[in-house]
Amino acid sequence: MNMKKKLMIVCVVLGLTQVLIGQVSLTPDMYRERVLAYSQVLKQAHESKIAASAAKGVARTGYLPKLDFSAQGTLDLKELDKWDGAVGEYRNHTYYGQLTLSQPLYMGGAVKAQNKVASEELLLAELSEELSMDQIVYQAEAVYWQAAATQALLDAAEEYRRIVEEQHRVISDRFEDGLISKTDLLMISTRQKEAELQYITARKNHTLSMYRLHTLMGEDPEKKMEELAGMDEQMDLPAFLELDEVLGRRAEFKSAQANIRKSEALRSSVLSKFNPQLSMFVTGGWGSASPNLGLDPAFAAITGLNLSFPVFHWGERRQTDKQYKAYVTAQKLQESLAIDQIKEELAGARAKIQESMNQVRTARENIGLAEENLDLVTFTYNEGKASIVDVLSAQLSWTQAKSNVVNAWLGHKLVLAEYKKVVSY
Repeated sequence: MNMKKKLMIVCVVLGLTQVLIGQVSLTPDMYRERVLAYSQVLKQAHESKIAASAAKGVARTGYLPKLDFSAQGTLDLKELDKWDGAVGEYRNHTYYGQLTLSQPLYMGGAVKAQNKVASEELLLAELSEELSMDQIVYQAEAVYWQAAATQALLDAAEEYRRIVEEQHRVISDRFEDGLISKTDLLMISTRQKEAELQYITARKNHTLSMYRLHTLMGEDPEKKMEELAGMDEQMDLPAFLELDEVLGRRAEFKSAQANIRKSEALRSSVLSKFNPQLSMFVTGGWGSASPNLGLDPAFAAITGLNLSFPVFHWGERRQTDKQYKAYVTAQKLQESLAIDQIKEELAGARAKIQESMNQVRTARENIGLAEENLDLVTFTYNEGKASIVDVLSAQLSWTQAKSNVVNAWLGHKLVLAEYKKVVSY
């Protein structure tokens, strides 16, 4: 079963499950599968793999015999006198049809090398598809969690606006009763407008992020917005793998190795023309003689061998060999660069995971403190024992802490997605 069919089955199963349990939310797994099923980049990579597979099939025909038919006819445009002789009457046209069966016996290693090149190109196409899938999965997870983060920030902005509006109502009542000065009312009114602006900005960011979320899976950007997973949803940490294990999974490293083998096969292919080449053929034809003397058409058949052996090409073989050895060396250096890059990415991803977990823990502790401080200061102010400045400061600390905890969770989700991409999870 090919990958596309598997993705379609997974999507159908997830869709049925959603209907049966009455679920209306879009989970990360559902979104990832929809993006993979729609991705035009992945479809292009799949078509390239099909083309490479066909090219490999073409290369295999180099081992097989070939049957060719050719025909030829001539007409002498110059007026010639007809003549009769002992043999026959001259005609100013000839015709001939020929069927040839040829079989290469030894082509200097060219056929074997070309098949090796085609095999490596097919492997490279498969690895390119694998690499595209890793990148698309990472992109899908990043877009999903960024959209979820904007939803969380929108919820926080709405809660912040509610908190400020509630405090504005309390202060307005106290001002009407003459218990406080107009300064407090003006300050909380200003904060109310700031909260409204913050909410509008959060709503805009959420709308745009949902547009992108829908577009990536090939749906109408303005379709009804789904409920996404919460930012504080715990995710299982992927297993930490060693460098050798990661290298065996990464498409970039396997592609570098395939390019080395492809370069070596190309070297053998171009050098094959300097080796002896042997083939055999059987050919037969039916047609008129040349010149055409009006005799009955005749059938002729022959068989033979073709042997070629390069003798002296002014050092062309030596220079060609030097050229393609340099290509092989360059590919080996590319393999070394790939190892260094993967090693750096792996170490960086591990460090980011640990630090992101620390950020989440600290941000959660901070929001707890900010909420407690806001409740306490608000209560104290309402009792007439704190200033409006204390209330505004506590509100600002709360909204900042709320944003920090959402961003910390987002950072954690993104580094997990990055690690899975690094290890090709």
